[in-house]
Amino acid sequence: MENIGVAIGIVVDEYAEDITNILMSDDGTGGGIRIPSMLISRTDGDILLDWISAATMPDLEALVVMAEFVMPFKENNEVSYDFWFTSSSNRAIDFIEDFTPFQEGFEGQVNFTPHYVFWECVGCD
Repeated sequence: MENIGVAIGIVVDEYAEDITNILMSDDGTGGGIRIPSMLISRTDGDILLDWISAATMPDLEALVVMAEFVMPFKENNEVSYDFWFTSSSNRAIDFIEDFTPFQEGFEGQVNFTPHYVFWECVGCD
């Protein structure tokens, strides 16, 4: 989507399942996704796709998509965030090394959790 000039990516889950805890990530090469992207449920996706398939050309030309990325608010002013990466990403490793002094300066107000992503290699011995 990014390569063809799309401003935001909306991915519809192909299964009718709870997507609350599904994590979208890049392909593990470390290049990352540079446009805002979101996963929506099959139910919401069907509503959107049904509308688009029935829309007239004037409807489609007037279409505006608004996306809101909301972080939960915590009363104690504490921030928690995760960083997902693979050991094959030099940029990610550099980021962790460069960011460490800043993270230490937050003194408990920020909970930073790094995660290593692993893929199964079905063709490997």
